Amino acid sequence: MPGPPGAATLGRVEAAVEALNGVASLPLQRQVSVYADAHRTLQEMLGTIEER
Repeated sequence: MPGPPGAATLGRVEAAVEALNGVASLPLQRQVSVYADAHRTLQEMLGTIEER
């Protein structure tokens, strides 16, 4: 059975979630960019977990 995700994975997930905290105060075009970046990061990290 695989172990827990590494610190690098958790750090990237935490950074993606943290970026969403202030998104409401950004201009709409920037909001879309932040959401897209967070979505991409979370998909990548979930993919590494699924591969385990």
